[in-house]
Amino acid sequence: MLVDINLLPKKEKKRRTVVLLILLTGIVLLVSGFFFMTTYQAQKARLVELEQELTLTKELKVAKEKERTQSVESKSVRELTTAIQWVEEHQSSTFFIMRTVSSLLPERGFIVDFSYQEDGTVQLTVQFDSSREAAYYLKSISNSAIISGAKLQTLSTEKLGDGVTAEPILPRYNAQYELTVDKAAIQASIHGEVGS
Repeated sequence: MLVDINLLPKKEKKRRTVVLLILLTGIVLLVSGFFFMTTYQAQKARLVELEQELTLTKELKVAKEKERTQSVESKSVRELTTAIQWVEEHQSSTFFIMRTVSSLLPERGFIVDFSYQEDGTVQLTVQFDSSREAAYYLKSISNSAIISGAKLQTLSTEKLGDGVTAEPILPRYNAQYELTVDKAAIQASIHGEVGS
């Protein structure tokens, strides 16, 4: 009988291969872990950098909006101040003009239309009972201290009915005047009344 003697055990080779395989797997895991850790740290640093950029961009945006708002506000304040000055100058003058022309009206005279232009010209339409009242009103306005010139442009008749019969009851006269205002006299009147 032949005896087969094997001096090199096969089990040791398998054990060595298993150890080598475990060691190789450990090295791969270690290298992969190191790679992922460095990538994670780089991404984390990049995220912090992007957050800082975002914060800086937001601060710049807020500063630009504030600067633009202040610019718009200062422009708006200038425009508003100019508008207020214009209104104060012209509102007072139109008040005095309107007060003067209405105070000179006869008892049954009515202002139908009033328009004031910046150059000091007033277009005025007034309704009267008679043409004589229109002429008298022109003379009264011409003698006013704040009116430097007055013209009667048109005088027209309007017949009114009572609505029941077709017969006209009273004619009404519509007179259109063009007045030239003395701005210096108005300003003097304004300051005179404010002072008293």
